Amino acid sequence: MSILAIISLNAVLSCGPPKRNLHQVPQKIDHDAILEMVRDGHHKATLVNVWASWCEPCRKEMPGLVRLRHKYADQNVDVILVSTDDSATAATLVPRILDSIGVDFQTYVDCDSTDEEFITGLNPEWSGALPASFLYDRDGKLVDMMVGGKSYDTFEETVSKLVKGE
Repeated sequence: MSILAIISLNAVLSCGPPKRNLHQVPQKIDHDAILEMVRDGHHKATLVNVWASWCEPCRKEMPGLVRLRHKYADQNVDVILVSTDDSATAATLVPRILDSIGVDFQTYVDCDSTDEEFITGLNPEWSGALPASFLYDRDGKLVDMMVGGKSYDTFEETVSKLVKGE
């Protein structure tokens, strides 16, 4: 076998579909658009999680949120992740973090003009502490606000009660 044939064979064997990038740069969104997505969610319960790349508890709870989204996908439950990182970080570090966690769905980055506008726009009772998760029922009504890092079990119990109508 010639050296050219070996190189060609090796190239064919090592080729395959390009490695899929699980996550693109998060889409910019403001608080009004988030609330519109929740209200217009086709009768889905929605968990909106607000996080940042520098927030260790945020990154720690995210695998559980991905797991939750997959578990309840066929039960009309959606999970929306919204980063509060600046646009430079959102374009570079945030996609790497999301890829490493296995996020395989569209995520968002806050683009309100001020932090205060974003915070009070989502919920005037929220201090802005991260992570923060807002659970909305199928009618788009806020039913729970969870601030601080939560476990998968906590999220699952809360969502399960909502799905069951408790």
